[in-house]
Amino acid sequence: MKIGYFTETYLPQTNGVVESINNLGQELVKRGHEVHIFAPNPGIKEYKGMKIHPVPGINFKPYPDYKIAIPIKVKVPELDIVHTHGPFSMGVYGLYIAKKQRIPAVSTYHTLLSEYVDYVSRHWQKVTKKIAEEYCEYHYRRYDSLITPSSYMKQSLSKKLQLKTTVIPTPIKNLKPVANAKKKLGLQKYKRVYLHLGRISPEKSIDVILKAVPLFVEENEILLIAGKGPELPKLKKLAKELKLGKKVKFLGYVPEELKTTYYSAADLFITASKSETEGLVVIEAQACGTPVIAPEATAMPELITEGKNGYLFTPDNYKELARAINFHKFPKTMKKEAVKKARQYSIKKSADKLEKLYEKAIKQKKKKKFYFF
Repeated sequence: MKIGYFTETYLPQTNGVVESINNLGQELVKRGHEVHIFAPNPGIKEYKGMKIHPVPGINFKPYPDYKIAIPIKVKVPELDIVHTHGPFSMGVYGLYIAKKQRIPAVSTYHTLLSEYVDYVSRHWQKVTKKIAEEYCEYHYRRYDSLITPSSYMKQSLSKKLQLKTTVIPTPIKNLKPVANAKKKLGLQKYKRVYLHLGRISPEKSIDVILKAVPLFVEENEILLIAGKGPELPKLKKLAKELKLGKKVKFLGYVPEELKTTYYSAADLFITASKSETEGLVVIEAQACGTPVIAPEATAMPELITEGKNGYLFTPDNYKELARAINFHKFPKTMKKEAVKKARQYSIKKSADKLEKLYEKAIKQKKKKKFYFF
């Protein structure tokens, strides 16, 4: 098959969408398929056997790491199927290419976009959320098949947008616990290391974790916050106001090759995010044998079985977050259960499902007349 991925977010960015494209795309190339990626100015022409087609783009001011693609004068080869990864300009362009070439179009609904409207406007959020929901329903109804990464998202789209979807989790690479990780990072002096790793942005609710720090981080313990993003200055200011001192350390961006070591060095991984449609960092932490503390929201209950591989707390309740750590035990069996859970999210399993979905969509498209609008 000749597969076209159309996306507005790609390398050098690192997020769930990029992980999905790269992990599945590389596997499909290994299986003999041809993968073409159309993305705004990634600065490369090939990646792990996938062919990259640069698209002109401009920075999105509210979130500088994100680019708005302007798909003009883009040469698109003959494809067998289009797979888009967002509803904006590249999603619309992908639909246009599918219609033009008379081939099927599928899309992965990675994010509940209505939850991110504050990046565009902090006013009239009820109205803008409604507009976002209606636009997404209008856009995604035009696909032959719609993919979502979790059962939570499947249910949400069914209720909010009345859209039928197929669950294909975004897989993670084959991560394994790193031996002597604390020593390798110079953290062996700490009795317990807590870790939050990911994009530092408002929807991640990292302020909830910081508010909880005085209640659970004891002497000779530390919370590491790894990542970069627009919320970082605000969080550093909050840490000073709360007088957290040496209890918290902001690491900034952690290179990909060091992430596994940080996951392995942590005794507990903590997230307070209520926007996770799957929770890749949670799965990655579990793959390294690290139990997780997370809010009982979005896709988190799918990943965490209380008492087995972590604990859940009421969203936004920093006192309950602290209680989940202070009043529970974290035996070594939790590490084994965490690894066991992460193994369910293998690249092979997700690629098998995706390959079958593509084949079915192509077969069905050949049987019927092509209509989009």
